[in-house]
Amino acid sequence: MKKIVFTLISFSIIASANAQDAADKSFQAGLVFGAGMNFQKMGTKLMNTDGAGNDLTIGGNMNIMFNETIGLTTGIEFDFNTTKFKPGPANVYYLYNDNNIEEYNTDKTGKELFQMESRKQKATYLTIPTMLLFRTNFIGYFRYFGKFGLRSSFLLSQKINDEGFDFNPDNVLGVPTPVTNENMKAKNEMFFFKSAVGIAGGAEWNFVGTTCLVAEIGYYYGVTPLFYNRKDPYLFTAGGLNGTSEDISFSNKATQSQLQLKVSILF
Repeated sequence: MKKIVFTLISFSIIASANAQDAADKSFQAGLVFGAGMNFQKMGTKLMNTDGAGNDLTIGGNMNIMFNETIGLTTGIEFDFNTTKFKPGPANVYYLYNDNNIEEYNTDKTGKELFQMESRKQKATYLTIPTMLLFRTNFIGYFRYFGKFGLRSSFLLSQKINDEGFDFNPDNVLGVPTPVTNENMKAKNEMFFFKSAVGIAGGAEWNFVGTTCLVAEIGYYYGVTPLFYNRKDPYLFTAGGLNGTSEDISFSNKATQSQLQLKVSILF
C-alpha cells in the first residue's frame, strides 16, 4: 500500500509541473479516491447474494481534452472489492486442506469437509478506466461534466472468508463443528478479467491556481462473469443430505454492478 501511495503522489507532482490556467488546460492529472457498493446478479440458484458488497478505490486519473468540452478520462486505479454470498435452498459443501479449497474430484483422503453458511470474498483489481468526458465551460469557479465508457479490471489477488461447519469426511452424519475458515484460496475460481460499462456525472471546483477538486457519482453495469465455469468445480451439494441421490458439483456464477462515489484532486 505504501508503494502505491508513493507512486500516485509522484504521478501528481509530475503532472502539476506544467501549470497553466485550469480553464485552458488540455491535460489534467491527479489522485482519485473512491468508495461504493457492489451488487451481484446471480447465474445459479445454488448460491445467493448476502446483501450489497463494498468497494474502496485509490489511484491516479488523467483528463485528455480533444477540445474545450470533449475529452477522454483514463488512468490506473486499484480496487479493493468485497462481495458476500450465501448458499441457496440446498446446503453447499467443499473439501479443503489447510487453507486450500480442493476441487470436487480430488482424492478425498485426508481432506476436511466444510458446510458453508456464508462467504465473504475479497479481491484486489487493477482497473483502467476509458471514458469519454463531456464538460461545460467554467461558470464562476465551477464546471460540470458527464462521462460514459468502460472500467476494465484485472484480478491481482483474492481470498475467501467462510462461516460454517466442519464435518469428518468419513462420517458426514456426525456432529458438525462451527468454524470460520479465513484466508482460504481457490485457485482460478475468479475470472481474471472484469469489465463494466457505466455512466457518471459530477462537478469540478477550481479552488486555487490550476488545482481542481472533483466529485462524481457513477453506476457501472457488469458485462463479464466474476467466476470461471470450471470443468472440476470446488462447490457441491451432497447427495442424501439434500434429498438427491447424487452430489451436484457446481461453480459459482455471477456478474457485478457497482455504484461509486469518487473524489479527485487534479492539477
